[in-house]
Amino acid sequence: MKAATLKLVDPTSAEIDFLRSELSTGLTLTGIALDSRDQARRNRNCANARKAYDAVKRFVPRVALSPDETNEINSRLEHLRSELQRLGEEV
Repeated sequence: MKAATLKLVDPTSAEIDFLRSELSTGLTLTGIALDSRDQARRNRNCANARKAYDAVKRFVPRVALSPDETNEINSRLEHLRSELQRLGEEV
């Protein structure tokens, strides 16, 4: 049997990728919700986008971000927040 090789990943890089992924997912879901005429679909996508928003808010303080990364994440987080507000979320 072959020994498993352990690939080392820079934790900060993985954390930043996680934040970016959550923001992208959240923004995609708000877009789907805003375009949906089906109220159940709109509510479901809005709720899932809110989960992405909350996850980013929860994890940002734990990640060592460069000034450029901080600006990027905060800008996208603000965009997600404004889209959630358009959907009636209190954020």
